[in-house]
Amino acid sequence: MVQRVGAVWLAVIALYGVSGLISPGMLQLSQAINILQISAFLGIVATGQTLALLVGGIDLSVAGVVTMSNIVSTSVMAGLPQNLWIGVFMSLSLAGMVGVINGVLVTMFRISPLVATLGMNSILFGSALVYTQGAPHGAISPGFDLLGRGHISGLPLSTISWLIIAIAMIWVTRQTVFGRYLYAIGANSTAAYLNGIPIRFTKICAYALSSILAAFCGLLLTSYIGSPSLGIGEQFLLTSVAAAVVGGTSLNGGLGSISGTVGGTIFVTELNSFTNIVRVSSGTQFILQGAVIALSVLLYRSVSTVRHNHSFP
Repeated sequence: MVQRVGAVWLAVIALYGVSGLISPGMLQLSQAINILQISAFLGIVATGQTLALLVGGIDLSVAGVVTMSNIVSTSVMAGLPQNLWIGVFMSLSLAGMVGVINGVLVTMFRISPLVATLGMNSILFGSALVYTQGAPHGAISPGFDLLGRGHISGLPLSTISWLIIAIAMIWVTRQTVFGRYLYAIGANSTAAYLNGIPIRFTKICAYALSSILAAFCGLLLTSYIGSPSLGIGEQFLLTSVAAAVVGGTSLNGGLGSISGTVGGTIFVTELNSFTNIVRVSSGTQFILQGAVIALSVLLYRSVSTVRHNHSFP
């Protein structure tokens, strides 16, 4: 695990150095802070995605949840200060329900996580289109923009929120029984079941947390842009998986870390920033993201194979 986490941070430093050589402005403190602020949105979604991946699943509904959170919060708040907490509560509650449904579909109905969550993603986007009739309406409550645009001692509040969530999830995954359950189920669900681990409940909780964190990202984005947008969540469908996998989380489950995902998030954000500097098209950016995922999987699988062979001569 140390090697995996260390590798992604070395990649972060190397890419940042290359970007700085091509565009010296990248090395300025203001640009570094800007990267951290942009990373925060992806980082929160990727943190939840990591939990789903750890149990051997995947959550492709995060994009729809981000959009749902944006549409619901702005619609409920309607620019009124008294509706702020109602909008936040409704967004997070609906997301929790979506996560529970995903977990139930996967655990009780034995539907493939890929199919279940991708189907849920389509349902959420379709519901947003029907609800708004293609023309989103609403606005954030006064003062809510502080969450997405505010700063404390020069650091964006969104970045601070991300780091708090990441630290909390690092503690949960490393120091709690629930965290040990996540790894045990992802590594070998049959052995976990025989050892009395509540597989269904743990998986449902993992998907619920993934959706709630995606909704929180939607709230952060909403406070940042201040208005509803139907396409706001699409950017996280692939990148949330990329950030987790680049950070060392296995697509097969049972292996990975939140700290690695933090590094993976910054790397993916830097990569997008770098491609913007060299004026790469958006289509090429998607190709690069897909290539990074494939290469990361191959690299970590090769490292694991070599380590396994050395362990058992």
